[in-house]
Amino acid sequence: MDQIIKKDRFLLTLLLGLLIAPLLSAGPGKPYYRIGVVIPHLPNREVYLGYHFANKNYVEDTLRLDAKGKGFFEGTDTLPGGVYLLVMPNMQYLEFLVDEDNRFFTIETDTTDFFNTLKFKGSKDNEDFLGYQKKLSRLNKQLYGLHKRLRMNKGHADSTEVIQEQIDAINRQTEALNKAFIADHPGTFVAHLVAAMTPPDVPDIKIAEDVPNRDSLLWVRRYGYLRDHYFDGVDFSDARLLRSPVLYNRLNQYFNRILVQTPDSLIPPVDRIIARAQGNDKVYQYVVIWLLNNYQQAKIMGLDAVYVHIAEKYYLAGKTPWADSTLLTKLQERVDHIKPTLIGRKAHDLKMETLDGQWVDLYEIDAPYTVLFFWDPNCGHCKKAIPQLHSLYEKYKNKGLEVMTIYIYDNKEVWKKYLEEHDYLDWINAWDPYQLTRFRDYYDVYSTPVIYVLDRDKKIVAKRLDVDILARFLKDKLE
Repeated sequence: MDQIIKKDRFLLTLLLGLLIAPLLSAGPGKPYYRIGVVIPHLPNREVYLGYHFANKNYVEDTLRLDAKGKGFFEGTDTLPGGVYLLVMPNMQYLEFLVDEDNRFFTIETDTTDFFNTLKFKGSKDNEDFLGYQKKLSRLNKQLYGLHKRLRMNKGHADSTEVIQEQIDAINRQTEALNKAFIADHPGTFVAHLVAAMTPPDVPDIKIAEDVPNRDSLLWVRRYGYLRDHYFDGVDFSDARLLRSPVLYNRLNQYFNRILVQTPDSLIPPVDRIIARAQGNDKVYQYVVIWLLNNYQQAKIMGLDAVYVHIAEKYYLAGKTPWADSTLLTKLQERVDHIKPTLIGRKAHDLKMETLDGQWVDLYEIDAPYTVLFFWDPNCGHCKKAIPQLHSLYEKYKNKGLEVMTIYIYDNKEVWKKYLEEHDYLDWINAWDPYQLTRFRDYYDVYSTPVIYVLDRDKKIVAKRLDVDILARFLKDKLE
């Protein structure tokens, strides 16, 4: 069968529900907020109160403005602090802050230019943040123009040097703007927000020009600084950051773009960031769920080891009070299936009957590399992959490659007919019609085709790769 069973979709949906539900629900209380809206050019039109949650936007309330374009959002329930949205009928939106100190104010703007005509009355933090954003926007506009000029003058050393100096000057102005704003608003959400948005300033690294491999050393030291200081400006105890895109963007950038994508490089930072998040229950919950989901869906081979680490160290160790027994059971099942297949693990031995009635023992195959190919003759993707795999076998069989194909069902006639018709009889063809080897469990076979590559010691060196990537792997190893 080539139809993939979506085994992990249940986990992802359940985890997201566990996190968002308690953050969206608010208990009854006294009148809590009143946010006025004045947009004269939108008489009798609907606008929406929305909010960020990580990388998604949600609607909190709807308001129909009166004939003068005026109205207000009001509620008796608590409104969690964060970055909120005033959404126009055309789905354009303006951002503003809500927290304990900013919940009774008025937003005024004009449809001719939403941003530049925007005003806040009754909220100094929002006024100041708007002023900061306008200054930052001007600097970014200058920076964009300079980078464009830099690309156009590529190859003209004198010109690019001057432009780079101008870029550096703009970057220094931006850094000074951020520091001044944070210093002027101590202890406020708006300061925490700007600090979390501010990228770390990597200090100048001095390495003499004549040092061997200077560029590599510079990269290593810059990487080390970013690895250790990327979250210096993020206050993980402030749950208001959850209702903004900032924490999501930081986590995504750090774990998916900055860090080296290997389990050994990722697992220590995972534990450090989770430890930092423990100062706030909601932030801790979000960070742990985000990390588990991130590595559940990882596209890079081998990163399922990070998923297993998070599941075992936090969920299955009783450190996630939001996780119920249903979720934990599902997680344990996935971990039990994934662990035997982790890169670097010794593959589970398989003793199977071959097409001609003989027996083969995986551990007794003597070859530098062994490819395991789990398949089904009725699988469309398998029919496309197996001739390509056979071509690779013919190319490398005298250079150290062995292939063991494993038919996953029990219809010998169908299996035998397909192999004979296509002349795929010169490699090892095996099956286990009674599932005695439990190959589905030990190799996590829930769809076909599935490919594993084992070294001479039968350690897993690659898995779940398509034939094109397998071809590049074998070329690198056997040519």
